[in-house]
Amino acid sequence: MQPFYEDKQDEFRCTLTRDITFPAHLHSAVELIYLLEGSLEVTVQNRTKRIRKDEAALIFPDMVHSYLTTDACLGILCIFSPAYARDYYHLFRKQQPESPFLSSGTRNPDIPLAFGRMLRYRELSLSVSAAWLNLILSFLLSDTVLLPRDSTDSADVGYRLISYVSQHFQEPLTLDSLARELHFNKYYISRVFTARLRCGFYEYVNRLRLDYAARQLRTTDQRITAIWQDAGFESQKTFNRNFLACYHMTPSRYRKTQAPIGEVFPQS
Repeated sequence: MQPFYEDKQDEFRCTLTRDITFPAHLHSAVELIYLLEGSLEVTVQNRTKRIRKDEAALIFPDMVHSYLTTDACLGILCIFSPAYARDYYHLFRKQQPESPFLSSGTRNPDIPLAFGRMLRYRELSLSVSAAWLNLILSFLLSDTVLLPRDSTDSADVGYRLISYVSQHFQEPLTLDSLARELHFNKYYISRVFTARLRCGFYEYVNRLRLDYAARQLRTTDQRITAIWQDAGFESQKTFNRNFLACYHMTPSRYRKTQAPIGEVFPQS
């Protein structure tokens, strides 16, 4: 399953996440993060804000977003298909918030309670957890100005790069092949990744592959050899080296220590 760009028809994930850091990515699901402790720098499209306790960010489908923790944070992250938001399905497809950053939780005491209940029921009852999600959305969106969906982002170079890499990271990818496919100079692409995405091209591709592999280790009993091959790594040696650098443990140990629902993204 590709976590960064896919049609997540049946997806509903709600988990605690700590010190989340991940470069710009996009997918067809809705993403909602709510901070319990600390602070987190969130970028959605070209807007960046540091959110704090009881503040949230709501990211509509196919919007480029990233996270950066510079100190420490603890939050609730919910990633879900628009189909789970019964009253807002068409809204997510046709509109977007004027601002994705929401501070309703600092004013409405029911919002922190609702997030806690959604997290609590995520394993006990998916339907109950989804019901709490819809209640949260009704609270948050009642204070949100909505605008028609902006279609200009599809022409943005950064958007096109992220979209293509997110769909093809499991395949052999090089700057040369990306330049040929998208008709850009490879040196220009390299500069875009460094300046816009805060990381190099190959670092970005490896992060997508590692996240995919880590999710497979957590949620399947697939053999590690099959996982690193499916993720797009050239060899087990390369996979093990990158995995150890990112997660500070071997893939086999990671599989043994992770609960079925754990951290969604690798730690920085």
